[in-house]
Amino acid sequence: MRSFEKSNALIEREKKVAPLAAQTFSKSYRYFMPGAAPMFIDHAEGARVYDVDGNEFIDFICCLGPITLGYNYPAVNKAVMEQLNKGIIFSTQAPVECELAEKLVEVIPCAEMVKFVKNGSDATTAAIRLARAYTGRERVAMCGYHGMHDWSIGASANNKGVPKAVCELTKTFKYNDIASLENLLAAHPGEYAAVIMEPIQSNGTTKEYLQAVIDTAHKHGAVAIFDEVVSGFRYAIGGASEYYGVTPDMASYGKGCANGMSLSFVAGKREIISLIEQGVFVSMTFGGDAISMAGALATIKEMQEKDVMGHAWKLGTMILEGLKERVEKHGVGAAVSVSGLAAHCGVAFDDVGSLNYLDIHSIYAKNMLENGILCQAITNISFSHTEDDVKKFLDAADCAFAEIRKAIDKDSVDGILSEGARVNPVFKRNIK
Repeated sequence: MRSFEKSNALIEREKKVAPLAAQTFSKSYRYFMPGAAPMFIDHAEGARVYDVDGNEFIDFICCLGPITLGYNYPAVNKAVMEQLNKGIIFSTQAPVECELAEKLVEVIPCAEMVKFVKNGSDATTAAIRLARAYTGRERVAMCGYHGMHDWSIGASANNKGVPKAVCELTKTFKYNDIASLENLLAAHPGEYAAVIMEPIQSNGTTKEYLQAVIDTAHKHGAVAIFDEVVSGFRYAIGGASEYYGVTPDMASYGKGCANGMSLSFVAGKREIISLIEQGVFVSMTFGGDAISMAGALATIKEMQEKDVMGHAWKLGTMILEGLKERVEKHGVGAAVSVSGLAAHCGVAFDDVGSLNYLDIHSIYAKNMLENGILCQAITNISFSHTEDDVKKFLDAADCAFAEIRKAIDKDSVDGILSEGARVNPVFKRNIK
């Protein structure tokens, strides 16, 4: 029986001094099972994390995606420590900055130049600012999630604090629906600066659709941008651009590029990125963080020399097919759906009977944790995960789906979930 006494005490302390007791929404205790989850990690190794109470879990969250090789990965640690011993950041550039920029121009399909920043939100915002400067226009068409900055989050339901005038400049279009984009751009001819999208969503798309998005953007005089923060270094080193064989004008990358080090970048055509030399302000103190860049160089080297992407696709296929088999085995398809390309797949939950989707999600989370699996709905796979880890994941999912079946049959979570033990995300769908 696991104890979470130290984690629970730390949560109560942090609630008093930090909103949601976490710096990232999706890491908040509200996204897990209060009192039953390892909310504070002490250390990690490979694909495993160890919390402050001494509990061990196989981690399929991977820090929400940045851990692509594994925790405490020797080659990355060595590169980081070598740079740390030289210095973290300097009054001018470190050589690693030039080395990494050259490497990214080599491996990223659209990259003629790159600009380093720190978070995915920084990279997408830099791309939008550059597109607006390049076109002299202000409107943005977007599809997917692109970070916390006003231009993006203002177009969502979570736009408190964003000026209305800013909200009006960004409109959304539907994924895999080229007519939706065409109609949006045609409604304000000559006004759209950029079309930005997450190129891989849900079950993915086709090369033809992505090329049509680029062609439609160009037809209307807009810059085509791929937000590869999630897809880059996960489906392929170059993300969807490489996987589907299409080349946008610019692309934003982050998360998995440095195996957990804080680094992101915007890449693209020289004529656009070079506008930073002509008055487009994209600059920050920690953009030249040398240890993160050293970590990125080591990460890319490992990915090029070893079959990191093939490993992710192989284990991901096991997860994708295994989840589908177990959903069918327990007859819970009305409550649980499986989707995604194999390298980044997972489950989603739906209302059924008197149960809402959070009831179903909570049963899933409870069983996964009880069986030693730390996960959310979407799985992330690192090079350190093994087939045995995947088998343990699927065994845990089997237990979870059996419990979901019981809840559906009795139309109640009584005796299955304890009072207050619920996944309670910050942003929810409508609950019946």
